[in-house]
Amino acid sequence: MKHKKSLAPGIMLMVIIIIFFSIFWGAAVSLATNPDPDVTLDVSGNGSTAGHMFTGGLWAPGMSQTGTLRLNNNHTERVRVDSLGLSMELLNDRAEIIAPGEPLYETFAKNMKLTIKRGRLLAFSHIVFDGSFFDLLYRSGDETYRGYSLPETAKFNIDENGSIDLEYTVHMYEEAGNDMQGLKATVAFLVNMEENPVPEHKDRNNNNELVEEPLEEYPDIGSHWAQYCITALLQHGIIHGYPDGTIRPDNYITRAEAAVLVANALKLGEKEGTLPYVDPIPAWAQGYILSATEKDVFEGYPGNVFNPDSYITREEMAAVLIRAFDKKAIDGTELIFKDTDDIGKWAEEYVRAGVDNSIITGYPDNTFKPKDSVTRAEAFTMICKLLGYHSEHLK
Repeated sequence: MKHKKSLAPGIMLMVIIIIFFSIFWGAAVSLATNPDPDVTLDVSGNGSTAGHMFTGGLWAPGMSQTGTLRLNNNHTERVRVDSLGLSMELLNDRAEIIAPGEPLYETFAKNMKLTIKRGRLLAFSHIVFDGSFFDLLYRSGDETYRGYSLPETAKFNIDENGSIDLEYTVHMYEEAGNDMQGLKATVAFLVNMEENPVPEHKDRNNNNELVEEPLEEYPDIGSHWAQYCITALLQHGIIHGYPDGTIRPDNYITRAEAAVLVANALKLGEKEGTLPYVDPIPAWAQGYILSATEKDVFEGYPGNVFNPDSYITREEMAAVLIRAFDKKAIDGTELIFKDTDDIGKWAEEYVRAGVDNSIITGYPDNTFKPKDSVTRAEAFTMICKLLGYHSEHLK
């Protein structure tokens, strides 16, 4: 698309915020503490009040505006934000509607850059979205405008009676030209476009009560040996795919990813606080690692390091899961793997409990390979067994 270089004299832009939330048993997010946000929204179980990012004003190429948006959760349960969208109405200087799908409609949307950040203590460092209005366009039932599903690292929760602050910046690209002069846009900012969400599963041990949303299709699990466990965990909200629509089951799972997985399985959620580890921890995993550490599920290495990007080993995974689900070894049993001597002394009891409870098994050659890395599919299958979902698809 070519952009005209001449500047439009002025463009009126008014943005209205409409929020819909799906209920999610999560945990608190980092709270920003700006006492005077530009927009305040009170969220209930059925939606929220509406506020204006902009109350009108002239826009021209190169202009930017930044503000803060506070979301107050007045619902009786925590909510999770996992998708964003924009519903845009565009009028020309004769007050005629420019319909979605028309070239000018999309040109305008592509020339409006939007950046949304969240953080804590007014330090908005975590980017939730960085793109154009066009990337967020949403219309119910329209396959062209489907909104934007947040990647797992950008999703966030709002605690019951809690709030979060977001910083938004809107910028009209300098290249925007005369073809957009005189346009007026009313833009509704949508969060979680499903207006009537199903409730989250109340009891992970009572599978008959589960009410499921339609399962997303992931092309890389259709013929995978672990497809049924992966499907079960997706349906129960324990795992989520990558932004590109893949699960990557044969990739090794890192310690940070394993911490998020186990915390989700236990419904620990994210916890705010100071981590006891001295090495850098990715922001998307910090709250989960803290939760799992404080529950004595995860432990660090000597020197107070966590090594979040290291692949978790089979003996480490056994220890984590046995601690997490409080499983015990059967009295009098012994490990009979050919490489039992390779299992760390600290891990022997955990591995024995894992084997006795059929959570983790050896290989056909009667080895355990304790130092080998665990794949995502292997980790998912272990969690699937522990949550009782595995037996469902073996029937």
